[in-house]
Amino acid sequence: MKKTNSVPKNIDEYLAGVPEPARSTLNKVRAVIRSAVPPEATEAISYGMPTFKYKGSLVAFGAFSNHCSLFPMSLSVIEAFKNELKKKR
Repeated sequence: MKKTNSVPKNIDEYLAGVPEPARSTLNKVRAVIRSAVPPEATEAISYGMPTFKYKGSLVAFGAFSNHCSLFPMSLSVIEAFKNELKKKR
């Protein structure tokens, strides 16, 4: 991700600063999240990262120098997907 001194105002602005192929990947992540969250969920920038909010922060995602990450931001999200989040052996 490009380093800038300003915090993006919205997810579109955040993604505009992300180089390919990470930008395309994060656009797909955004679409999947949007399809899964309640229709009333809103997009925001929180802690400098794209975040979906509904009665609090649900999930955030971001691009870093060598990877992209997904951050569950709510215990209810973690609880809802606890089986999927279990370590696979």
